[in-house]
Amino acid sequence: MIKHFFILAFLVCGLQSFSQKLIYKSNGTILNSENQKITPDQVRELLANNEQLLANYNAGRSKKTAGNVLITLGIASLATDLIIGATTDDTTVSPYKNEIESKRNYPTVLTIIGAAAIIIAIPVKIGFSKKIKNVVTDYNNQKATGNVNFEPSNLNLITNANGIGFRLTFN
Repeated sequence: MIKHFFILAFLVCGLQSFSQKLIYKSNGTILNSENQKITPDQVRELLANNEQLLANYNAGRSKKTAGNVLITLGIASLATDLIIGATTDDTTVSPYKNEIESKRNYPTVLTIIGAAAIIIAIPVKIGFSKKIKNVVTDYNNQKATGNVNFEPSNLNLITNANGIGFRLTFN
């Protein structure tokens, strides 16, 4: 009887270890249990059974894209304004006084827009990271409990003179 219990426990542990675990790495990279990178499309296929997790993952990926666009826009506008400010020389000669007037118009509105875009991108990037981490954690917890792949309608423990057993009935 002990032998049967250990065989059953070994089979259950084997099935549990066979289920896919996801690992979150930095910058939205997700690895499978063999430490191989999974593409976002493959992650979406894994999450296809759970609409809530899939929606959260897609929202996280959208936040990542928005954060990347904001950072790129901010850096590009800062660099553009810096180059314009460094290469232009606003010198004028006054016709009445015979004096040279020089004025710099740096920083301009372009610098302010770039700085604002970078400041806004920081919480957006942090939010996407947290959202995808939560999706990976929920997916792994869901697989650990086994409530998606195997839902018996009725599982009973039966004992009689011959031994102990499980009875599984489906509707």
